[in-house]
Amino acid sequence: MRFVIAMVISAGIVLVAGQVDAQYRYTNDKGVSKVTQYKLDVPAPHRDAAVWIGPTGIGKPALSEEQRQVRQRDAAYRRIGKAYLRLAPYKKVEAAATRP
Repeated sequence: MRFVIAMVISAGIVLVAGQVDAQYRYTNDKGVSKVTQYKLDVPAPHRDAAVWIGPTGIGKPALSEEQRQVRQRDAAYRRIGKAYLRLAPYKKVEAAATRP
């Protein structure tokens, strides 16, 4: 009985804990964007170009001006993408209406 309780508790902890948020983003040689927890996990050729994407504040590094602009641009692209997806059903209706 104790074993079953221990297994249930440990499974709950594993499911609740999840993956730690990644903090650095870089682009590899093939152009694929990757994220890692630590800057040391970024391959040496790409380490200088790695961008901090984690939280900022007390005990966390602040974003440089360039990184702040990248974050703002990413947020804008995300909003544009979401808005475009919301418009997709209307574009289909317009396209069907303009067909002869």
